[in-house]
This record gives sequence, C-alpha cells and structure tokens, in this order.
Amino acid sequence: KPKTGSFYVRQIVGSVNYDAGSDPVDFSHGWLNYQIEHHVWPDLSMLQYQRGAPRLKAICEKHGVPYVQQNVFWRLKKTV
Repeated sequence: KPKTGSFYVRQIVGSVNYDAGSDPVDFSHGWLNYQIEHHVWPDLSMLQYQRGAPRLKAICEKHGVPYVQQNVFWRLKKTV
C-alpha cells in the first residue's frame, strides 16, 4: 500500500544505491545511482536526489533501516 511505513521500508530495503554525491559521478551514472531515492520519491526530479540522499540516509540510520550504497562494479560482480 503506497505511502505507508511498510511501503517505504520495502522500497529502501529492496534497492541499492551506487556511488553518488558529486556532479561528475552522478552525471556519469545518469543519476541512476540514486535507486533508493527514486523508489521512495518517484515524483522527485533526478536533480534533487543529491540533496535528498543525506536526509534519507539519516532517517534510515535513526530507525535502523539498512541504506545500502556500493560501487557499481562490486554490484555487477555480485550479479554475475
């Protein structure tokens, strides 16, 4: 059910971010490195993910929800 606590937890736990936080890195990934933010805030502009990520990460830490961010090549290795 959208907009419930369990909905947001499932979006966060079921997604993984790649390295992010700087304009060149984000541009090189096409802002696809913010998968968690994309699933939590699907209507948010991709250009706003960089600002929202630290806030969402802090909320996750406060409530003990795992916020996973890994290198794209590490994730690819795990997939293959």
